Amino acid sequence: MTHPTRALNRRTLLGLGAGLGALAGTGFLSACATSSSTRGGGESASPRATGDPDNPLGVPADLPLEAVIFKGGYGDQYAIDAQAVYQQRFPQAQIQHTGGQELAKLLQPRFVSGDVPDVICNAGAGALMLAPLVENGQLTDLTPLLDAPADGGDGRTVRDTLLPGVVEQGTFGGVPYALNYTFTVHGLYYSSALFDEHGWTYPGTWTEMLDLCQEIKDSTGMAPWTYQGKNPGYILTPLVMMAVKAGGRDVIDALDNLDPDGWTSAPMMESARAMYQLVERDFIMQGTSGLTHIQAQTYWANGEAAFIPCGSWLESELGDVTPDGFDMVIASPPALTDDDALPQAAIRGMGNEPFIVPAQAENPYGGMEFLRIMLSPASSQNFTRQTQTLTSLAEYDPQSAGTGLTSVRDALSASGDDTFFWRYGTWYSALQTEAANATSALMTGEIDPDEWGRRCQAAADAVREDDSIEKYGDQ
Repeated sequence: MTHPTRALNRRTLLGLGAGLGALAGTGFLSACATSSSTRGGGESASPRATGDPDNPLGVPADLPLEAVIFKGGYGDQYAIDAQAVYQQRFPQAQIQHTGGQELAKLLQPRFVSGDVPDVICNAGAGALMLAPLVENGQLTDLTPLLDAPADGGDGRTVRDTLLPGVVEQGTFGGVPYALNYTFTVHGLYYSSALFDEHGWTYPGTWTEMLDLCQEIKDSTGMAPWTYQGKNPGYILTPLVMMAVKAGGRDVIDALDNLDPDGWTSAPMMESARAMYQLVERDFIMQGTSGLTHIQAQTYWANGEAAFIPCGSWLESELGDVTPDGFDMVIASPPALTDDDALPQAAIRGMGNEPFIVPAQAENPYGGMEFLRIMLSPASSQNFTRQTQTLTSLAEYDPQSAGTGLTSVRDALSASGDDTFFWRYGTWYSALQTEAANATSALMTGEIDPDEWGRRCQAAADAVREDDSIEKYGDQ
C-alpha cells in the first residue's frame, strides 16, 4: 500500500461557514519491532480499493470493524453515530466500539501481540507516540483513503475536501500515516462580556498586554493570567506563537529542522523574555503551576483570571461550567514588536485528534471507510453540534455556533493565508516534553529566559545528534 503522496490543494481559509503524550520506557518499541499478527495481518486481510462507487475502498461486507476512540472533552458519541452509518452500509459487519482514555496503556499490549483495532482515535495526554509506530512499520499508509471519492464531496477526493495543512500534519517521510479529524485553533481566551463590562480592549502588542494586565490587577484584584500548570505545553504554545509572528516562518523551519540555534534565536528569546515578564510582575494567578487543565479552565470561567491559553476545544471541554453570558472568545497572542514578520491576526491553526489505522488491522479498508464517513458534511455537522469544534473538512456549515466557535471561525478568516503550524512536537515527543518542562520552570521563576533557551536547545541538539531517532524535517 505504498503510494506517492500528492500535494494538498491549498485553499483560502476565508469563508469558513485542535501534544501527544509520551509512552514511558523503551520496551514497547523493541517489542513492537518483533511482534507478529494474530488477526491476519494488515494488507492481506482486505482487498485493495476496487473503484466501485458504492464501495470505493473495497471493504469486505461481512468483516468486523473494531474502533477505539479517545473519550475526552469531545466524548465519543460522534464516532458511535458514524459507526451507525457504517452499519447501514455493511449490515453484515459486526462493530465493536471502545471509548476510553490513556490509550497508550490500553493499546500497548495489543500492538505487541498484533491483536490491534481497525481504527484508533489516538488523542489525549496518554496517547501513543506516532513516530515510533511509523518507524516500526505499524501504521497503514492512508493514501487510498485520501485518493478515494469523498462522501458528499461532489466528485472530489477526500484529500481535496480537507483544510490546508491537514494532510501534511499527518505525514512522515512523505507518507500519510495519520489523519487529524478536528481543526484546532490555538490562542488566548477571554470573556468578551467581562471586557465589555470594564471597557477593556484586547491588546494588539505585548506592551499593551502588560499595561492591561496591570489595570486588571489594580482595578479588580483579578489575576490577569492563568494556565494549565500541570500540562505546561499549553503555556509553551503562545510563547512559540509570538516568536513565529515576530520572526516569520523561518522560526518554524528552525524548530522543525532541529537547527543549532532554533530555540535560542532572537525571536524565541524575545518571546521567552516577554512571557517571563508575567512572572516578574506577578500577573499569574497564585497556585497556577499546580493546577490540572480542568481546574485552571474552571477557575478562569469563574472569573478568577482574565486570560488563559488554550485550543479551540475549550468551549466544549468546559460545557455547563461556563456561566451564562460569559461569551468566551479566542484571539491570537499580541505582537511582540511593531514590525513583526506576520500580522497580529496570524494564528496557529492545525489538525488535531489524529486517527490511525494499524498496519496489522484485520479490516484496514473498513477503518478507512469509517474515516471517509466521518469526513462527510453530515458527520462533520453532527460533530460540531455536539462539541462546538470544527472538523478538518473545508466546506460545511457548522450550524449552532456558540461565541467560542464563532470567534474561532472569525480568527481563521482574519488569519487567512498567514495561518501557521509547526510539527517538531509530533515528530519528537522527547523534545516537546523537555521544552514544556522548561517553560513550566520559566513561568514559576525557577529559571530565567537564558536558562530556558539553553535547556530547550540542549533537548533539540540531543535529538538531532541521536542517530537512533528518525528525522522528519529538511535535514
